[in-house]
Amino acid sequence: MQNPFEYGRELAPGELIDRDAELQEVHETLTRGGKLFLIGPRRFGKTSIHNVAAHRARQDGAVVLRYNVEAFPQVHHLIAALVADMARTMSGPVERVAQSVNRLFQRLRPTVTYNPLDQTWNASIGIEPQADKLPQLVEALNALEAAAAESARPVGLILDEVQHLLIPGGPAGEGQLRAAVQQHRHVGYVFAGSDTRFLTSMTTDAARPFYRLGQIRVLGPVPRDHFLDFLTASFARLPIIVEAGALEAILDAAEDVPYNVQQLAGYIWAAIATEEHPSTLTRERVAELRDELAARLDPLYSAVWVALTTTQQRALQAVVYETGVGIYRGEVLRRHDLTASSMKKAVDALLDRNVVRREARAGVDRLRLEDPLFGSWIRTATH
Repeated sequence: MQNPFEYGRELAPGELIDRDAELQEVHETLTRGGKLFLIGPRRFGKTSIHNVAAHRARQDGAVVLRYNVEAFPQVHHLIAALVADMARTMSGPVERVAQSVNRLFQRLRPTVTYNPLDQTWNASIGIEPQADKLPQLVEALNALEAAAAESARPVGLILDEVQHLLIPGGPAGEGQLRAAVQQHRHVGYVFAGSDTRFLTSMTTDAARPFYRLGQIRVLGPVPRDHFLDFLTASFARLPIIVEAGALEAILDAAEDVPYNVQQLAGYIWAAIATEEHPSTLTRERVAELRDELAARLDPLYSAVWVALTTTQQRALQAVVYETGVGIYRGEVLRRHDLTASSMKKAVDALLDRNVVRREARAGVDRLRLEDPLFGSWIRTATH
């Protein structure tokens, strides 16, 4: 019997749990020339959301270009991919398409070629890469806007992990990009990213260029009742008894992070499915298998742990044992042998290393581990 729990890849249409409102918002942005900032921690399904929304928009006749900025070593590689993909979306003889691309992107001096064997387009940029990379991207986006204005189809652009474009350029780079994008009316922009600190500040600080440029959607966890329905239906396929509270224990252990819920549930499913005799899934069994999974990931977690300073390790233990709240209280600092200043420096370092993240919800600000299972490893391996 196939394990129903999928993780480690972007999900396709029909595989997402809930997320209807998010999908609709991304879809409308792509097809109506809007601007949306899709902000969410890693493992929350951000990439799957814009993948499914892009699929739906294409079904509705839109041209959707979608790029993970992290996948391109240099900005000019991203620009070349954009030019090639625009050529692919154009209809007509090869020579006419090449002429259209050269005209629209002329300031970038592109060279486009067509491979008839696999029916693909390739492109290169004729101008030299610059230290200040964003002006060349701005030129490309202006050309994309011109192409969209001539197109009979809606055009949308998704830039995932967009912070990798913006952080190096600083406020000046943000200003350059906004100056272009705010003038565009024919391209729908989805700027997605997992650096929640940077992107939230960039979009909500009135002194920053991207303030109020477009809509903001901050991803939270999938509502528990939806996830519980999915877990219940999935485990019902096994000949086992699921004790009350066992499925909630999976969500608790994974801290409702979609990736980790699927990861832990998939591990539990595989362990139970291979047992000779039907068993009962209890909260205790969930905890046992959670710790077993964390132990299997020991090489990964050990590598992160030993790379931290002693002060950072103590701060991380404080985050785990205090559930990320009140870590600057006097008794907490004394318990972990830290001062307020050393705790702050250590937490800042853990945030920079993407070991922890800040989560503000229902008026409470707390620290969360990027990988909740790392907390289980810390409790068992470093006590």
